[in-house]
Amino acid sequence: MGKYLIVALTILATFANAEEEQKLNWKEDDGLEIKIIKPIKAEKCKVKSQAGDVVDQFYKLSDKDGKEIGSNFGKKPYTFTLGKGQVIEGMDRAMTGMCIGEKRKVVIPGKLGFGDKGRERDAIGEDQTLYYTVQLVDIFRAVPGDKWTTDEGIVIEVTHKIDEKDCKKSKTGDTLHQQYVLHLEDGTFVDSSFSRNAPFIFRLNKGEVIKGMDIAMTDMCEGERRKVIIPSEFGYGDDGRPPQIPGKSRLYFDITLEKLVKKDEL
Repeated sequence: MGKYLIVALTILATFANAEEEQKLNWKEDDGLEIKIIKPIKAEKCKVKSQAGDVVDQFYKLSDKDGKEIGSNFGKKPYTFTLGKGQVIEGMDRAMTGMCIGEKRKVVIPGKLGFGDKGRERDAIGEDQTLYYTVQLVDIFRAVPGDKWTTDEGIVIEVTHKIDEKDCKKSKTGDTLHQQYVLHLEDGTFVDSSFSRNAPFIFRLNKGEVIKGMDIAMTDMCEGERRKVIIPSEFGYGDDGRPPQIPGKSRLYFDITLEKLVKKDEL
């Protein structure tokens, strides 16, 4: 009897191990392969990545022979919004459902990578299979807020709100550390603080920025994010700011109040 019990338990353990292995290593119908090489225990995984999250990623890209094509491990993480087409389709899918700290090996077929065009700057050929090691460094999940138009015609949409009880709110004379991305109405990229790896710092309502920005960032909480559309008369006016900004341009900003120093704290 004992012998049969041991055999039965061994079989159950084998099935359990196979099931666990399947969870850590799988291949999808279109050829995407994922293997979790550094799992995170369930009790330590407070949130898993999903579409719409802003994720910070370490990656290493290699060819089929293991030769490194590019890597940012040990450098600044690469940041993108998951599921929004900001990266190749295979990477969007490979980074979904990850815990912070988790590491995966990923094989991305050419049709889910750079396709028949490849990517010349990295010598990636037509329909080349990509071999990645990726790690999820951090997740930012936005909590959307209100949208309104000011008396001046400035459109403000809170893309990440801060709970009122936790809000340190900006007032005239405060020093703001702002991260921003600026586009024109047709989507043309103009400028970003992220490209300089440093926030833009100014005093609120002291004429140190365009009037529309002073208005848009008044009564904003530290940590809050907003989309802002500023009419030309509260931006760079009829003259614009050549060569990037034509005259009479509406300005489309994504802004974050990264740090707020109250004027009485200076």
